[in-house]
Amino acid sequence: MQSPLDTFEYAFLKLTHFFAASVAVSIGLMAVLIPLNLFIIKAHIGSMWWLNGSIEYALYFGVFAGAPWVLQQGAHVRVDLMSSALSESSSQKLDNLINLFGTMLCILLWIYGIRAGITEFINETMPDKDLRIANWIIVFFFSFSFLMLSIEFLLRFRKKRVLKTNENKTASEAGF
Repeated sequence: MQSPLDTFEYAFLKLTHFFAASVAVSIGLMAVLIPLNLFIIKAHIGSMWWLNGSIEYALYFGVFAGAPWVLQQGAHVRVDLMSSALSESSSQKLDNLINLFGTMLCILLWIYGIRAGITEFINETMPDKDLRIANWIIVFFFSFSFLMLSIEFLLRFRKKRVLKTNENKTASEAGF
């Protein structure tokens, strides 16, 4: 029988996998649309005026949307030099301390993002670009991604995770 926390973690994993797949699709679309746009321009047919702006947004959203998945997979940048020199229990305590610090930092950035998003919404600020998405949407997504990161840091404290992490594998094996 699954506990409510197991159910929450499973749903959270599905959400992070959805974001990771969306990021992968957006990168694939960039690889196809950039040369297509160059061809259209060189053939004097026209251009995809919205492409540069969409790529900027996709890269921004992709970095923040993919971060919780990368943390789940253990594919983030990690320095194992200290933890390998420590005993197993000391290494676990250091990992817990780092997870606690990561949680607190992400919660601070989540709160900052909410406050900044509310300010952007009240001021109705818009970027000076061809493709315009209201700044409050961008800032709230920033905030949402840090909420997801803080949840992942907290889930890393669980002994019986629903997720079987790939932290013992090399970074190249931990990805898609």
